[in-house]
Amino acid sequence: MTLDILRMDITKELLSKMQKEERCLFLALGHASNQVNALWKLVIVLTNGEDTDPVKERLEGAQTQIFVRLAIGAMQEAWRLIEGRFLKRPIGREYLTLLDAPGAAALESLKKRFGRFNRLAVIRNNYAFHHPEMDEIEAAFEKAAAEDRGEDADWAVYFNKALLNTFFFVSDFVLVHGMAKALAEVDVNGALRQLLEEMAPVARDLSEFTFGFASAVFRRYVGEELTMTLVAQVKDAPDIDDLRFPFLIETPGLRNA
Repeated sequence: MTLDILRMDITKELLSKMQKEERCLFLALGHASNQVNALWKLVIVLTNGEDTDPVKERLEGAQTQIFVRLAIGAMQEAWRLIEGRFLKRPIGREYLTLLDAPGAAALESLKKRFGRFNRLAVIRNNYAFHHPEMDEIEAAFEKAAAEDRGEDADWAVYFNKALLNTFFFVSDFVLVHGMAKALAEVDVNGALRQLLEEMAPVARDLSEFTFGFASAVFRRYVGEELTMTLVAQVKDAPDIDDLRFPFLIETPGLRNA
């Protein structure tokens, strides 16, 4: 399959024509969408397949949870951007009627998802972009200790001469119990599965809304006809389902000791 890569030249002249609030929101939403898409793409790769080696499986599973938390934080921050600088501002009321159908539908979906018990906000506020408080860590430790499956490997640190291969597994093991507790979930693995199910539509809707807002801005300042240039045709792009992101890696050229 060939991927056609198109480029639309925005130009600083076009950006200068926009009102300050339009320009800043356009740039901020694009930045937020880039972050969410990059992290969500990585989460998909991280969840591909399972390693048969128990040590690799354990470390790669914990690595996956780290990037899940970062992706959740980016999604929550993107929503806060939409809520604070679009929905609660005059520019939002102005552009609400200018959104195309997919962009408007995505916004409504996001409002419903973030309007009820916001599980993503719980993770963002306590485990993604902010470290949990001492009492939260202690409660997580008590929960993990009470549910101990008797596996020494859960309460361990993994070392290697390459610092990038060193992992404080015990820290993540305890803190994921805190995440489950914060989400009122009994099963730690079940909590992760539910989060992944929630994240997929959020990632899609955030991108769809961003594209819808950008389209409305372009229609206002450029018109209905947009000029794009075919700049590349990629024929060897890998299938995302075939990619893996291992934890243990060789690090030639880096300081290993």
